[in-house]
Formats: sequence, C-alpha cells, structure tokens
Amino acid sequence: MSVPEREPDGQFSSFQEWVNYATRWIGGRNSACYDAKDRRCRIGKDFMLAQDENAFPIRFWHGEGGQSAKEQRASIKAYHATMKANYPWRYQ
Repeated sequence: MSVPEREPDGQFSSFQEWVNYATRWIGGRNSACYDAKDRRCRIGKDFMLAQDENAFPIRFWHGEGGQSAKEQRASIKAYHATMKANYPWRYQ
C-alpha cells in the first residue's frame, strides 16, 4: 500500500504525541499511518524507528488501512475495550 494521494486526516508531531493520543485519534478507525520518509507505520516498533530516525511527523488517514470488514470490526472492538480499560468512568 502506498501513501494516499489526498490530504492526511491528521498527524502526530512527535513520538510522545503518538503515545498520548493514538488511541483517541486513530483507534478503531482503520487508519493508515506513514512517517516523513513515507514508510508505513503499523506497530509500535515502526513508530519507535521513526523516532530514532527523526522521521516525524507521522501522518494518518482514516479508512485507508486496508482492513477487511471483519478486521475493521475487530479493530473497533479492540478500540472500545482499550478505551473502557483506560477510561472506565466514561462507560459507567
């Protein structure tokens, strides 16, 4: 998969911003992330490599992750489980 041709839906300016906001900004949304060197970032290791190589910002596009409908449903379920675990007061 290559970098989408449209403008990104957002970006993470730093590794710390990704750590703090990834779940809120892209969790469960079938997003595709690419670093400043146009490498796909899928897992934490990719984001750590981008930090080590000064390849931030990392841009993201919603709906460009290439997941099947079943995978997208699983991602959304995982997102909600993570949110419930981290922010239980929102689910009372």
